[in-house]
Amino acid sequence: MGLFLQTAVIPDCKEEELRKAVEKLAARSTTDIDPAQCQYRESEAGCAVLFNDGCSGFDELAKKLSGVLEHPVLLLYIYDGDFWGYYFYENKKELDCFNSLPDYFDCSPKERQQCAGDSALLARYFQVEQADIERYIRFWTEDMMEHYEQPAYPGDEFGQCDCWQMADFMRKLGFPYTFGEEA
Repeated sequence: MGLFLQTAVIPDCKEEELRKAVEKLAARSTTDIDPAQCQYRESEAGCAVLFNDGCSGFDELAKKLSGVLEHPVLLLYIYDGDFWGYYFYENKKELDCFNSLPDYFDCSPKERQQCAGDSALLARYFQVEQADIERYIRFWTEDMMEHYEQPAYPGDEFGQCDCWQMADFMRKLGFPYTFGEEA
């Protein structure tokens, strides 16, 4: 079985607030959240949580968490180690979503368009330059996959078609992926 990972980044949120929201959600949710196994990282931009193994939900988890918090929630995920994506919610309303490899599952042209992502929207919410994140929010093409090790931006740690590109994207939003490292 490959890697299934879910992490959420919440701008302008403190760790204690996020911990309480995750605990509240776990108490009334069917997403298999185990608050004791979740990991948190606070940065200048806000707070991030890495959900426990076995936690499920992707978009539903983002929606529910955005209903508990008074902040927008960007839930990023890695699916089976094959691709990455995100769901962006505020007050239980989906604002945006992205999937780097939408053809992994059969999808219609309409579904493909719905998961194209919106770098301008995210740039506004996370107060970053759109030019600094827009190359992450692209569907992986055959040509890109032939040169998968090439990064989206100079200084990135991961290639443009590596599911861990998600970590480079998080860093550009102000949330370094430091889970698994000493805090």
